[in-house]
Amino acid sequence: MHSSASPSPNETKSAMVAVGREDVRSGPQVPQWYAGRSVLVTGATGFLGIAIVEKLLRSCPQIGTIYILVRPKRGQDPQERLEAYVSNVMFSKIRGERPDFARHLFVIAGDVSSPDFQLEDQDMASLRRDVSVVFHCAASVRFDDSLRQAVTTNVVGTKRMLQLAEQLPNLQAFLYISTSFCHSDHQVIEEKLYPAKADPEKIMNIVSSMDDDLLGLITPKLLGNLPNTYALTKNLTEELVARYSDRLPIVIARPSIVGPVWKEPLEGWAANMNGPIGFFIAGGKGVLRVMMARLNLTADVIPVDYTANAIIIVAWHVAETRQPSPYVCNITMGDQNRVTWGDLMKHLMKINSTEVPLRPVLWYCQPTVMTSVVWYTICHFFLEVLPAHIFDFFIRLSGRKPFLVHVNNRLYSAKIMLGYYVLHEWTFINKNVVSLYESMAPEDKEIFYFNVKELDYYDYCKKSIIGAKLYLLNESIDDIPGDVRYMRRMYYLHVVVRTLFYGLLLWLLYSMSEPALEMVETAMEYLSSVFYGAPIIRALADDVPVSSTVLPDDVIDVTNS
Repeated sequence: MHSSASPSPNETKSAMVAVGREDVRSGPQVPQWYAGRSVLVTGATGFLGIAIVEKLLRSCPQIGTIYILVRPKRGQDPQERLEAYVSNVMFSKIRGERPDFARHLFVIAGDVSSPDFQLEDQDMASLRRDVSVVFHCAASVRFDDSLRQAVTTNVVGTKRMLQLAEQLPNLQAFLYISTSFCHSDHQVIEEKLYPAKADPEKIMNIVSSMDDDLLGLITPKLLGNLPNTYALTKNLTEELVARYSDRLPIVIARPSIVGPVWKEPLEGWAANMNGPIGFFIAGGKGVLRVMMARLNLTADVIPVDYTANAIIIVAWHVAETRQPSPYVCNITMGDQNRVTWGDLMKHLMKINSTEVPLRPVLWYCQPTVMTSVVWYTICHFFLEVLPAHIFDFFIRLSGRKPFLVHVNNRLYSAKIMLGYYVLHEWTFINKNVVSLYESMAPEDKEIFYFNVKELDYYDYCKKSIIGAKLYLLNESIDDIPGDVRYMRRMYYLHVVVRTLFYGLLLWLLYSMSEPALEMVETAMEYLSSVFYGAPIIRALADDVPVSSTVLPDDVIDVTNS
C-alpha cells in the first residue's frame, strides 16, 4: 500500500542511481554514506522515531527513501497518513529549508503486533531491493501494560521484523532500540548481552496459550526484580534479537531516560507528557505537591536529539566497519556529565518561579520530596487528595466539569510507576558510544552531535519548560515579565497561607497545652493509684521490715526541733 506523494519503486531506484555514493566524495562522511541508501523505520510516529526520521531528512539530504511502517488507520489511506505525518511541527525547520522533503518518505501500512501482519507484495519488493538499514523503534512504552499486551507488541512484533529483515539482501544494519533499564536488577550495566529472565520463545508460546487470569498470576514471578512489563519484554527481546546475530548485522542500542530536544530542530520539543517532562509540568503547575525520591541519586536524562544522532551514527559505524554482531551500546550520560534529581529540581523551581513560569497554576511550585512511605502517604492525602476534592467541589458549584481529582489520580499512578527510577541508581558503562564520538570526523561531530559533556543542564531545563509551554500546553511566551509577576503573587500567597497555617497550628498547641497537661497529670495520678493499689504491691509493702523504715534518733530529734 503506497502513498502517491512518495516516489514509486522505479522512481526511487532511479533516484538512488542518480545520487550514487561515487558522486559525493567530499564533505562529512556520514551524509555521504547515507546518500542513495534507503532505510526502514518502525515506530516512526513515536517520540524517538520521528526525531530519527527528521534528522535523516534534514542532515542527509541525498538519502534514498525512508520507508516508514505505520499501523493502518480506519478511514485514512497512506496518502492521508503521510500528509498528517509531515504536518507535525517537528518538520517545521526542514519544511522551511526544503519544502519537497516528503518525496523521500514512503508510507507502508502494517502493524507488526497484529496476528495477520503481512505486507503488500509491491511493498515487500521495494524493501528487498532498497533497504540497507532497519531502525526498529516500534514498541509499547506503557509501564502498566498487561503481560499479553507487552509481549505481543514488544517481543512478537520484533520477531516479525527480524523475519522480515532476513528477506532484505542489502541489509547492513538491523538496529533494535532497547532500554538501558531492561537489566536494572544489575547495579552496573555494561555494553554486553545479559542472560534473559526467560526464554522469549517459550514466553510467546505461554502468552498465546494462557488466558488473562493465569497470565496475571504468573506475571510477578516472571518480573522478579524488574519493575514492570515494559522492562521485562525489552529484556526478553534483547535475547531474541541476539539469536539472529549469526544471520543479521544486529545492533542493540540502549537509551536511558529520553527527554525533550535540546538544540534542534525545535528547542524543548517533546511529543507528549510521558517521562520526566510530565513531572516537570505537574510540579510547575502546582499539582505535584509531594514526591518520593532520593534527590542525591543520578538522573540519567538524555535529550532526544542526542539519542537520535547517536543511533544514526551507530548504524553507520556498524555497517561501515562491519563490527561483530551483535554490537551493544548504552546511549546514556554515564559518568561524563552527572546530574542528580535534586539538581534538576532546583533548576526547574528557579526557572519556573523567576524566568519562564507556567500559567495558570494551581499553586506555587514547591514540592516536598521524601523517602518515608508513611510520611508520603500522610502528605499525599493532605496536600494533594484533599485539596483536589475541595477544588473540584467549588468547580462543580460554578457549573463547570470537575477535573482535578482525575488529574491527581493519574499523577498518583504515574508516581507509582516512575518511583522505581527515582529511588534507585545505576552505573551505565558507555565506552562504545564515547569512543565512537571521539573517532568521528569534525564535520560529522558538528552535524550529529552527541557529546554529553557539552550538555548544560540548566539551559536544557529552561528550554524544556519553554517547549512545554509552546508545544504541550499551548501557552504563550509573549509576556514573560507578566508571567513572572503572576508567579511572584502566587509566591506571596503561598507564604501567607503557610504562615497562617503554622501560626494556627502553634496557637492550637498553645491553647491546648494547659488542658493537655491537666490530662497528663490526672492520668499519672490514676496510674499511680492503680499501681500502688494492686494486691502484689500491697503485699510487698507489708513484707518490708518496720526497722528499716525507722529513721535514726538524731534525725527524729532534728525534725521535731
